[in-house]
Parts: sequence; structure tokens; C-alpha cells
Amino acid sequence: MANRRKNNPPSYARHLLLWLGCLCSAWFFPLNAAQPVVLHLRNGDRLTGEIVSEDPARLTLTNSFLGRFSIPLTAISRREGPTNLAVAKAVAIPAATNAPGPSLPPALKRQLDDLQTLFVTGSISADEFQRQRTKLISPPKPAGPKHWTAEVFAGLDLLYSEKDRQLYTGRAKVTYTKAPLRNNFDYLFSYGWTDGELTANRMDGWMKTDWDLTPRSYIYNLGGAGYDEIRLVDWRYEVGPGLGYHLFKRTNFVLRVEAGFHYQVQDFEGGREEKTYNQRLAQDLRWNIGANFSFDEKVEYFPDLADLHSYRLRMEANLRYWLKSNLSLNLTVIDTYETSTARGVGQNDLQIRSSIGVKF
Repeated sequence: MANRRKNNPPSYARHLLLWLGCLCSAWFFPLNAAQPVVLHLRNGDRLTGEIVSEDPARLTLTNSFLGRFSIPLTAISRREGPTNLAVAKAVAIPAATNAPGPSLPPALKRQLDDLQTLFVTGSISADEFQRQRTKLISPPKPAGPKHWTAEVFAGLDLLYSEKDRQLYTGRAKVTYTKAPLRNNFDYLFSYGWTDGELTANRMDGWMKTDWDLTPRSYIYNLGGAGYDEIRLVDWRYEVGPGLGYHLFKRTNFVLRVEAGFHYQVQDFEGGREEKTYNQRLAQDLRWNIGANFSFDEKVEYFPDLADLHSYRLRMEANLRYWLKSNLSLNLTVIDTYETSTARGVGQNDLQIRSSIGVKF
């Protein structure tokens, strides 16, 4: 009896062993329960996750890639428990590094749910799921600066009465901007007749290149060419460099002044040619008036360096009403005054145009 009592531990030792056993069970049980399970689906895919709940129809799991999701039991061919953790880690889907926050817009949440359904039912692969999910939850990249803009204007003037008149006008503007460079191309034409007699046939085009030196100052080069059959100008071209300065530079209002030199050659009907060396003084204004109106105007003065009494003056003003962000109604006034013209041609030339414009 003495030996039997000696081999049995005392009561306080048995209590201590019992408490240690319970503590170890409570410590290791959650780790065991949190170990992943591997599901082999009938479509050949494998999923790894922790089981949340199971009912006779569905199995609900969670993992770091899909979050909480459910799979029909009919889609599962077999499952592997914690004993095959090496296999589970080998086939586990990588965790998403850019998982969305807890609050998602309803539309985005529906898209993610639909995408998850496609994946767990085997309609798309894991790689495709990751690609589409990243595209949905990644913030859109900001659009880069727009370098090219273009505008096209078309006008039509028809009159059928004692005298019939048809006049067609058009214009195209193309601008390329990439700091510090600005390149502007402007092309105009008009063509028309009255009672079968040609009364308008002209074309003019200009290209102007600006290069910013400072936020307000820039250098430029201007070139142009054209003809006017009615004013007896067979051919005209011009070119000249200069310096410009922004007097005002606001988001809705810009005023610039320019000064430079200009060279022009005009071939008149009958073989007469005229070459002039001019100074160029110019002013350019652009003003956005509210959301629907915009106004721009330009004045250019070309005094002849050899004879200051000989000069050319060109003025243009455009008023636009924007029907949409890219569609406008336009009223244009262009007035040109030249002291030297072809024989029998007036010195002043005034054009008033109305057109519809489309911006690209």
C-alpha cells in the first residue's frame, strides 16, 4: 500500500497536469482550425481557404485573394485537410496586394461579385481573374496632356431671286502644343458666283511657330501663302520672325503683343511682281465669356520699311456660341486694307462669315 501511494502523484500535481492539458488544447485548437483546406473542383481547378460554414448545399470559405465566397458542393470533387499543407501551399492562389478597402461603391461591388462567380464556377482562370480584378480596383491612370487640337468650319450663303448667288466658305485650324513649343496652322477658302459669274475664289494659309523663352515671353516665326483671283493676285507668300510677350495670361483671358520683321512677295495678274520688307506689329486677344461664349480678335500692322506711307493692315474678330463642348456657331469679320493693290482693285477688302464649327 505504501508503494502504491508513493507511485501515484499527489492531488495538487494531478490538478496542475489537468490545467496544463486544457491550456495546451485551447492554445493549439484554433491554430489547427485555422489551417487551410484544399478543394479539388470538378473543372480541374484547386482552391485553398479556411472553412467558415457548411450546409447540405454549399461550402463557405475565406482566403486573402477572394475574401469570403461560397461554392456549391456539387462543384467539388474532393477536399484535402490540413495533412497536405505542403500541397496546399503549392497550389494556393497568391494573395492580392491591392485588395479594396471595406467600403466599395455598389456598382464596383457588383462587378467584383460577378467576377468572383465566374472564377469559382470555372468560367475564367486564376490569372484572368487576377488581371480583371486588378483592372477594376486599380485607380484609373490620369490622361496625358493633349498635344493636338483641330477645328473645322463650314459656311454656306445661298440666294435665289432676281439674281442667284452661291457662296461657300471653309476654314481649318490645327494646333500642336508641347511646351515650350506651339505650332498653329490656319487655312481659309471661299468660292462662289452670282448669276453664273465668278465672284469669289481665294485661298490663304498661315503657319506660325512659337517657342517660349520664359512663362511670358517667346519668339515666333510666321509664314503664309495664298491667292485671290478676284483681286487679281496670282500668288502671294510671306515669312518673318519676331518676339512676343503675354501682357495678360489668365485661364479665361489672354492678351499678347508681338513685334518683328516681315518679307512679302505678290505676283499680280499681268506679270507685275512686288516685294516688300515690312515691320510687323501685332496684338492678339482671346476671351472665354462664361460657359457658352468665346471671343478672339487679332490686329496686324505691316508698315513698309522703305516707305512708311505704304502699309498693310489686317483685322479679324470671331464670336462663338458653343452649342456643345465641340460644336459652335461662329460669326467672323475679316478686314484687310492695303495701300498697294493690282490696277483697278480697291484698297479695302471686307469679309463677314457665318459658319458651323466642329472641334476635335
